[in-house]
Amino acid sequence: MQINLKFLKGITALLAIGVLGVCISCGSDSEPRVNVNINVDKNAPDAADGFDLEQFHRLLLEEKPESGEWDAKFLADLVNREDINNLDLDQNGEVDVIRIEPFGGGDSAGFELYTKVKSEEAGVEDQEQTIATVVVEKESDNTASLAVSGNEQLYGNNCHYHHGGMGMGSYFFLAYMMSPRFGGYGGYGYGGYGGRRTVSKTTYNKNMQTRNAASTNKAPSATRSATAPSSVKNSAAKTRTASNVKAGLKKPTSTQRKFQTQQKAKAASGFAKKKTGTTKNTSTGRTSTSRSRGGK
Repeated sequence: MQINLKFLKGITALLAIGVLGVCISCGSDSEPRVNVNINVDKNAPDAADGFDLEQFHRLLLEEKPESGEWDAKFLADLVNREDINNLDLDQNGEVDVIRIEPFGGGDSAGFELYTKVKSEEAGVEDQEQTIATVVVEKESDNTASLAVSGNEQLYGNNCHYHHGGMGMGSYFFLAYMMSPRFGGYGGYGYGGYGGRRTVSKTTYNKNMQTRNAASTNKAPSATRSATAPSSVKNSAAKTRTASNVKAGLKKPTSTQRKFQTQQKAKAASGFAKKKTGTTKNTSTGRTSTSRSRGGK
């Protein structure tokens, strides 16, 4: 029987392609790599959206303990309330605990707000990041000013809120800051706030609006300026800078910018070797779980 030469060539080509495919399959992972969380860092919210400085200025003047006297515990509770603190600098889905470092005393006293940014690397210590600086300055025997200044890495150059000429007898916080009780302790932070989940920006703003509508003690409006008041410049504690902040920054340092660029590049690659991973279809919102071999 005579066999068509073209037919034999075709069969031979198909067999060669099949053998090559088997070899490639044997030399690779038995399970495919999956696209894991590619938008997490790319779409990270701005850090400034998690702690509203103007609202904080207002809270300091309006809030007061039932006893009428402020203390360190009440101040720490205030800065970590859900209607003011929604910070998540390490983007782990949990609200960062805000800590307080006081400085000064007498006619000019203040404190620095900072938080610890968790490190993903084993054996590497968490880093500290300054959020804002607060200064109360005595203007006369009966009046004082309050300035809340945002850290420029988080808020940029134009987030400073200030109001002066306020009677210390009318605002319990001002009286507390000017009293010997304020300067009688070192830096502190309470650990009872950990584990609270972050909320959306819409919910965060709604919480503030609800609180403001219910308040019967309306604080005077703060003036926003592009430069920090002299009291803040002269009295502020040393700024803490964390290089591993994942949340969006208005004015990052070169080290912070490099870290965030690396995070975005890692996320945008779209491939991760992970034992288990969840992929999200951004057009439908559906999720599915896949398995692949390898490390993180």
